[in-house]
This record gives sequence, C-alpha cells and structure tokens, in this order.
Amino acid sequence: MNLDEDELIWLKRIITDQDREEALAFVNKILKPCVKEAERPTGLQRTFDAGGPPGQIGAPR
Repeated sequence: MNLDEDELIWLKRIITDQDREEALAFVNKILKPCVKEAERPTGLQRTFDAGGPPGQIGAPR
C-alpha cells in the first residue's frame, strides 16, 4: 500500500497531534478498504467487477 501525498500529510498530522478521532477516521477511510482487499481470496472477482454473458454468475443485469 502506498499513501498519496495528501494521505501522508494527514497521517503526519495525526501522529504530531496525537488526535485519536482523526486516527480512527484515517483507519476507516484509508486502511479499512486496503484490509478488505487483502482479505479477498486471489483469483475471485467481485460480482460488480465481473463481466461475461447475461445469465452467468457475475454478469451484468
């Protein structure tokens, strides 16, 4: 995971200020999606990412 410049600044401010509420907001907005993605088994697609012909699992409706 790489943080962009704004995320890095946000994290540095949290560390400097020791702001617990901002730390929780950072975890929920930035880290939580990364953790969910890391937990997803490899080789599987989310149904909204999957393509394919109609009627196939993961196909557009």
